[in-house]
Amino acid sequence: RSRRGSYREVPSSPALKARGRPWFADVVRRWARVRWWLGDDVFLLGAHWGRRDEWVGGAAWMAWLLVCCVRGTGDDYLHLTKRFGAVATSQLPVQYLLSLKYLGPFGYFFRSSHEELNRYHRVLGRLIYLLLMLHAVFYNVFFVEAGIWRKRFFAYVVFAGVVAFALLSALSGTSAAFLRRQSYRVFFVVHLAAAFLVPPLIFVHAESARVYVCLAVGFLVLDLAARKLTTVTAPAVVEAIPGTDLLKISASMPAKNILKFKSHPGAHLYLNLPPSSRPSTDPFSTGNLVFEFLYNPFTVVSANQESGDLTFVARTRSGPMTTRLAEFAAAGVPSTPEGRIPLCIEGPYGAVGKTFSDLLDPSISRILLVAGGVGATFAVPVYHAILADNPAARVQFVWAIRSPGDATWAPSDAAGKRLISDDQVHLFLTGDMGASNTAGGGDIQMDSVRRDARNPNRPNFQKIVDDTFKTAPSEKVAVLVCGPAQMARELRRCITPWVMKDRDVWWHNESFGW
Repeated sequence: RSRRGSYREVPSSPALKARGRPWFADVVRRWARVRWWLGDDVFLLGAHWGRRDEWVGGAAWMAWLLVCCVRGTGDDYLHLTKRFGAVATSQLPVQYLLSLKYLGPFGYFFRSSHEELNRYHRVLGRLIYLLLMLHAVFYNVFFVEAGIWRKRFFAYVVFAGVVAFALLSALSGTSAAFLRRQSYRVFFVVHLAAAFLVPPLIFVHAESARVYVCLAVGFLVLDLAARKLTTVTAPAVVEAIPGTDLLKISASMPAKNILKFKSHPGAHLYLNLPPSSRPSTDPFSTGNLVFEFLYNPFTVVSANQESGDLTFVARTRSGPMTTRLAEFAAAGVPSTPEGRIPLCIEGPYGAVGKTFSDLLDPSISRILLVAGGVGATFAVPVYHAILADNPAARVQFVWAIRSPGDATWAPSDAAGKRLISDDQVHLFLTGDMGASNTAGGGDIQMDSVRRDARNPNRPNFQKIVDDTFKTAPSEKVAVLVCGPAQMARELRRCITPWVMKDRDVWWHNESFGW
């Protein structure tokens, strides 16, 4: 048409459409790509070194802290040395706030959970340790050059700082991934001891840091008190799922607690064994004391308001918690007056419970749920909750399991429909097709399982992702995954090309691992 025409033809090519978009729309799309890139994992020499956002954010914050350390010190060596310690201790209140499970303000503000915030807790912890290391090195250099090292090193004010730094070094050492995997309990005990012992030592060591350490300890004590007050001791039944190494635990909870878990699908709890459920009656024995430091996370499979039962599933490992639960299951009905085992349950926790309403937003047209093994304890309740609130939701649930028996624990939905008979649920058997399927596994329709699991090894995530995004060419897609780390990384790699094509993706990876 001529310039005087009354209309313009709508551009059909992507390039022309892009030109017609407002500038802020392009900024939003570019920021979405940057955010996705920042969420990718970093590997060096085959080892996992966190995510890119941890490195970028950590480097930026470290640069700011170094500016605070140097600015205004001039040529005064001792001023600079003290500043490194002062800046490091000023970060302690934030560091402790990032570690809180129940009263953490960052979790409420960012609609996140302590598992996600714990990544930044670790980053800030390393920055604090590095600054304190420089503080210690600079002071030791000064003492040696002044010829007063022995005199000053053992002075009680200085030595309090030395002991505090030694505890922080032990904490940092046991935080190393390979040591933590060897014994998480050692790391946890050292971590807890340092959290309570370091602040009073710093209080003695540096008067200027007293406000910071008092705030830090105050936050920690308040959080522990709140967790203690909200923990419920519930009678429970532990059952072994035949043909598997899985345990099903059903605990009777007060109605208000059941309602909390019901309103937070995909939430997890922290489990602790009270003295009456521990293997030893001697309060000072190793078998008893070890459970004082055990708070294991388990995802809640269902919260039944009618029966008042809270159900979760655990896979038996070599640790003391699941070993003890397996002993209860093997013994059958426990020898308690009520016929049930008392368990201490704390929760609910988790980010999806805070953001679940996003999944019901009309802007999300399709939802892909992916689970591996017992990762379905997260996916199943989320799947049921989505369909309960929006029966017309287009949800696809992909579940990879080692054997058919691993799926027998999955509860039916509110209408009584079995998960295995749902057309939107696809099971993949990654283990031996002839795996044991005794008793409890007999309820599975084996023919349908085999039809869905045409790949005998693993689901083809590239095809699953491509089909999901191609079906909805311009719509927003939500993807949630809970399973082995390698599975989540592979799924994310498959989604990355679509994000780079400006597809809107709502992503969540439910993980407890470091």
